[in-house]
Amino acid sequence: MRRLVSVLVLAGALAATPAAQARFVLGIGDQSPNMLADARFAALGLRDSRLVVPYDVALDPAQAPRYAPILETAHARRIRMLVAFSATPSAPANLPSVREYRRAVRAFRARFPWVHDLGAWNEANHASQPTARHPGRAARLYNALRAECRGCRIVAADVLDQAGFTRWVRRFRRVAHAPRIWGLHDYVDVNRMRDVSIPRLRRATGGRGRVWLTETGGVVRFARSFGYDERRAARSTRHVLRIAARRGVSRVYLYQWTGAPLGARWDSGIVAADGRPRPALNVVESYVGRPLTPLPPIPRVPRFPVAPDAPPDTGGVQAPDVTSVAVGRRPPPGR
Repeated sequence: MRRLVSVLVLAGALAATPAAQARFVLGIGDQSPNMLADARFAALGLRDSRLVVPYDVALDPAQAPRYAPILETAHARRIRMLVAFSATPSAPANLPSVREYRRAVRAFRARFPWVHDLGAWNEANHASQPTARHPGRAARLYNALRAECRGCRIVAADVLDQAGFTRWVRRFRRVAHAPRIWGLHDYVDVNRMRDVSIPRLRRATGGRGRVWLTETGGVVRFARSFGYDERRAARSTRHVLRIAARRGVSRVYLYQWTGAPLGARWDSGIVAADGRPRPALNVVESYVGRPLTPLPPIPRVPRFPVAPDAPPDTGGVQAPDVTSVAVGRRPPPGR
């Protein structure tokens, strides 16, 4: 009897671990090829990643050389890439017509036929995006993408969990044709140690379709809202993995692999810009059951470091402005 009780207790303990509970796919997103070249990423054994590209990347000779090597390297290494479309850098405020969008999608599909996981528009409700005030037009782009790639897995609406995001989703639903996948960037939840955004999204969608956390993770530093703190970022990374297991999401994409130079406005890197491993890397390694990378001492850094010569960490992705979300101000464009 005592032995039976011990076995049951052990079984219960294993079932309580995140890895035992989880039923989601874990991936990591980054905007450079550095992650795919990093042996530490390869050692994780992850087979999924995410990349944000201009919607017309296959038609723009200036943009294709930047993103094509990432997609080709991922394909060669059998890493499934979720590609999210966004505004073209030369006209960030321009929202393409359905005709322009479909032409660009056809070119992308012809250039990268192995990509079958697509996002209609990255962080479509953020003020930096031309879709922010036009959820109906964003839905028409999704409808066009769905028509162009019927065999693809398509993230219909990819939204940040800022104030009012459920209202945006409900307006999107009125025009969208049977969305099956909803994308959420739950930075506010994760870095405030909450768990409310996924239920709110599900209510807004009528409980129909799967939820993917298409961009999430612990923030090391963001503007004046989150001072530099690698340990806090690791705790938030652990928190999102628990949320995903608890809420039954289908996929989770942590962002980002390589952090920004010291003083940048946004940094959520699992490893530092100089290649130093951060505590969040150990969180991911522990979760997937890999040996932990030895961590060097965390350098003493001011909470809000200033480095005038450091380039901004744009990386082609528009950042959620967690500060403006918290205080109700309209966010400025860009990271």
